[in-house]
Amino acid sequence: MKRKLILLVVTIVFLVGFGAILHSPPSMIDAVTGATPKSKKAAQASAQLEGSYVLGINMMSDGLDNENTRNKLKELALDDSETNETDLMKTDISFRLYVSETDYPLVSYAKKLCDRLKQAGFSVDLKEYSNTMMLSRVVSGKYDVFLASDDFIDVTTLSQMDYMIMDSEEMR
Repeated sequence: MKRKLILLVVTIVFLVGFGAILHSPPSMIDAVTGATPKSKKAAQASAQLEGSYVLGINMMSDGLDNENTRNKLKELALDDSETNETDLMKTDISFRLYVSETDYPLVSYAKKLCDRLKQAGFSVDLKEYSNTMMLSRVVSGKYDVFLASDDFIDVTTLSQMDYMIMDSEEMR
């Protein structure tokens, strides 16, 4: 009886210890194989912006039909410096910024851009969509502003859109 109890305690300690090793970040299995969802998510989260990206602005959206407003928006998309008091726009323009939910570096950049735009006086809501849903919204013209990889869509085919192509080096 005593022997079975000791064997049971040792087995439980072994299982708990092995489970803790496998589930504590970073997992040794993740480090060795790199094939588990946890390691894939960590790799995506640490990825950097690469290539060119498009900032598309719907010229038919309320508030974005003004060329000066669109130019200020483009300027803020590239400018990483702090917005000073003279740069603040005295307006209550609100719009939604669409970004692909699977492009983690771009989502991170979009969050920083939203903060910068809010400091400048814009009211911005960040919306993350799948590539298919975002493409559908862009093609149908049901968007305000979107950020996407330059191979997402041929922007020259879209009418009523103002756009800017940004290099990833400019966005950092």
